[in-house]
Amino acid sequence: MEQNDLISIPPSVLDQLKKNVNKYILKDKKPFGFDEALRYIALEKATKSQLAKLNSFSNHHSLSNDEDKQKIEILDRMIVFAQNWTKQDNRKKELSNKIRTTTAHPTGASTKNQSGRKVDRLQPSLSSVKLYTTKQIKDKGLMNECFRIIEIIKLIN
Repeated sequence: MEQNDLISIPPSVLDQLKKNVNKYILKDKKPFGFDEALRYIALEKATKSQLAKLNSFSNHHSLSNDEDKQKIEILDRMIVFAQNWTKQDNRKKELSNKIRTTTAHPTGASTKNQSGRKVDRLQPSLSSVKLYTTKQIKDKGLMNECFRIIEIIKLIN
């Protein structure tokens, strides 16, 4: 688990979880969701997958089921936090994806495969090799540099 996978739980949610846990702390039979609430209180953080599971639970729970009722009673504020966080995260991903797909690439590519880029690997390009004009070759400074390089090559061989 990476550090950026952990989401800090707001203090108000933690306080409500503590209040809900205190109701059942001395009772023999603990309600469903009690251990989960203790884990959130102890760590003060939740993973993205835990928040996603809570969000899914909130969308698919049944009020006729006693276990679900108990879990909702203990984790009520945590479930609301998970729903809000998941909505915000989805909105952020959607916006990021929208920006990525609408941004013009310098290669003319609209997707990651860079369709605007055409390179023939079998035919190397000599575009970076600059040819000198006769006027530049007649330049005394350039000729002196060429002779100096030739002398260095002779010394190496």
